[in-house]
Amino acid sequence: MSRRIRSGIAAVVFFSCAAIYGCSAPDDGQGSDPGPEIPRLSSLNEVNAPINRYFQTSEEDSIILEARTKLAAQCMNRYGLPPQTDLVDPTTEMIRNPVPLHLTERDATRYGYRAPSEGVSAPSATGKNTTRHAMTASERQTIDAVMNGWANTPKEQALRSYRGHTVARTGCLGESDSRLMANTMRPRINGDHKVTSSTEILNLILDLKSRASEKVESDPRYRSMVSSWASCMRKAGHPYPTPSDARTAASEMAPTASGAPSERERGLAHQDALCQQKVNYLGVAGHLTEQYQNDVVKEYRKTLVDVRENIDQRVAKAKKINDA
Repeated sequence: MSRRIRSGIAAVVFFSCAAIYGCSAPDDGQGSDPGPEIPRLSSLNEVNAPINRYFQTSEEDSIILEARTKLAAQCMNRYGLPPQTDLVDPTTEMIRNPVPLHLTERDATRYGYRAPSEGVSAPSATGKNTTRHAMTASERQTIDAVMNGWANTPKEQALRSYRGHTVARTGCLGESDSRLMANTMRPRINGDHKVTSSTEILNLILDLKSRASEKVESDPRYRSMVSSWASCMRKAGHPYPTPSDARTAASEMAPTASGAPSERERGLAHQDALCQQKVNYLGVAGHLTEQYQNDVVKEYRKTLVDVRENIDQRVAKAKKINDA
């Protein structure tokens, strides 16, 4: 049974199956040829992740978000409400990471399991930003309700109209996306239905990335490497079966008063990084990621060509808006 892609702000998670044409059980990898020894890699930059070509680049994100900020401001102006600060999508670098559990020894020692940028506040792309104007709590609720729309606002605060203007289901944020999506190539999902928003396109690519990730994790080379990693961690006093389990344990370790990772978390992360180096975690995961993402790209080539065309068209429209 195929799964529908969620609308709204995309969650940065990997799904258990592809939502384009339906689910399929992951290959157990039994009987596969282990092939030649996998080379070592020293940086994520050395990992070739073909599906990343179908995510928006940082530059494309910036261009599109600048245009959406302008369009959302025009929408808010119709309601006599102040414009918001520039919209920001803080998740894009995270979703491009081809080996999300990889740790460098340097980062582990300094940041534990936290990204170097964590703890730095940034406005989100949900419209719940601070504005250029001071306001009361009631005014803040009104702005949020119009910006996000009644479908994305708590029922008791949702507005169907304001100052004689109807509030759209997805508000000014949804309107800004719809205006950029208008007359663009629409990839098809869920039984040949055309996507309706940029969020559905993002979730579509995340779905395909998940499909490849399932193949990686079921490959005997990956399972053997993780088993060696677990043995290394166990000898160091950290009995976790997978790097994901170590991160889960770290999430339950209280940070310092300033919000920095505790010494205990940094110690665990440091040992994780050392064991990853020992078993060539990045090399194995990176090699298999490239292999299985290539397979997915070949299988869904037409869909992905449409995705790239959609992005190119939205970027071109956004540039015109930004230059106006």
